[in-house]
Amino acid sequence: MKLEKLWSNWVIPFLTTRAVDSSLFAVAQGDEISEAIKRMVEAPRLADMWNLNRQVYALMAAWMDVCQRMGVYHAIASVPWGKAYERYSASLADTEKEDAKDFDWRKGFEAWRDIADKELISNMRSKDFLAAQRELLRSVLDLRTRQQEVADSVGRLFGVPTQHDLDDLARQITELRREVRASLRATQRHEAEGREGVAGQPGEG
Repeated sequence: MKLEKLWSNWVIPFLTTRAVDSSLFAVAQGDEISEAIKRMVEAPRLADMWNLNRQVYALMAAWMDVCQRMGVYHAIASVPWGKAYERYSASLADTEKEDAKDFDWRKGFEAWRDIADKELISNMRSKDFLAAQRELLRSVLDLRTRQQEVADSVGRLFGVPTQHDLDDLARQITELRREVRASLRATQRHEAEGREGVAGQPGEG
């Protein structure tokens, strides 16, 4: 039993340390900066303020929002590891003392795995986890939109085709291909009908 406790005292804290994220401290620090950038983005438009500057500020705000959402997500995702460690430690305390030679590593790992799986599944189905996951996804999509806005502005500034231009060109090519295929099918159908009509006419006597 001493060997089993030695194993749990080394492995479990190692896993929980890897699972716990320290970004909540960064979230608290970055919250004020993020709010300041958001106020700059949402402020009234000034004649001397370029639209590109505003888009860059919006991109910075979106990036900091993703970092904050990621910190909250990691904090919630690390909760089941602490609960699993507590439950596993309690199960070890309830077992009777055994000699180290009777310790079975496989049984000890299977017990930890069963407890950890149950806690992880329970956490992933919780409202807090689903809400954090949803908000993180929304912030990532918003960041992607802000990135595309800046890329389009820079592209127009240097005369480079933007993603919107490429998407529009791809759409036009796709529509043109459909029209060409439809025209070819119609031509082939008319030619086939013409050949059938000629073959069906009676020959001259």
